[in-house]
Amino acid sequence: MREGLEMFKASIRAELLRDALEVMNTLVDEAVIQVGEGGLHSKAVEPANAAMVVLDMEAGAFEAYEADGGELGIDLSRLLKAVSMAQKGDITMLELEQDTHKLRLELSGITYHLSLLDPSTIRRVPRVPQLELPARIIMQGVDFQRAIRAASDVGSYLALGVENEEFYVEVEGDTEKMRFTLTKDELIDLKGSNARSLFSLEYLRDISKSRAMSNSDILIEIGIDYPMRLSFDFADGTCKATYIVAPRVESA
Repeated sequence: MREGLEMFKASIRAELLRDALEVMNTLVDEAVIQVGEGGLHSKAVEPANAAMVVLDMEAGAFEAYEADGGELGIDLSRLLKAVSMAQKGDITMLELEQDTHKLRLELSGITYHLSLLDPSTIRRVPRVPQLELPARIIMQGVDFQRAIRAASDVGSYLALGVENEEFYVEVEGDTEKMRFTLTKDELIDLKGSNARSLFSLEYLRDISKSRAMSNSDILIEIGIDYPMRLSFDFADGTCKATYIVAPRVESA
């Protein structure tokens, strides 16, 4: 359903809409989308409270965009499945139907009338934490994805760290271990002091599935046993994805 929203009508490249939905759907299946004249905003926390995602889409990300203020409750998995029916280069049309309170979706000769969720039934997310993290790493998204793939079959938790002007991803399982490193010269940028935090591989593996990340430079911010913040812009800077993942504190 929609809450306080009277008008929403937009068109957008199907591939970009898919990428934006995937940013959220890597962690959650449903979300409240804040709709405003300047664009869309959404934030959500996965059920275990260990990871948060924030998505911002400026109106400039769309081919055309008209909206007043309000909220939409979206079944991300359902909408993403519908958008996946688009053909390469398609423009997707989105419109809130006032009479049925459904979301009209048009693409490649297909028209969907998709049910909306009641925003009040979707879990609300607390304020995004303000974190001052000492280490900042800028790298290509594909390099991060490669590191996560390399760790996937080794153990359940991995460490992200900075040491001696080198960024590393390290995982140790019952019988195997893996270490992935990039020096300062191999990174786009590296600033800050030594850092190391341990995270669940499950969440980082889910986050790394984002196709938008593959074509972006990403900023990773970490500390010592602190949450990680990973962010990147896409669609020529008109969209931004931010993930915050809680650490697993290592026993002394």
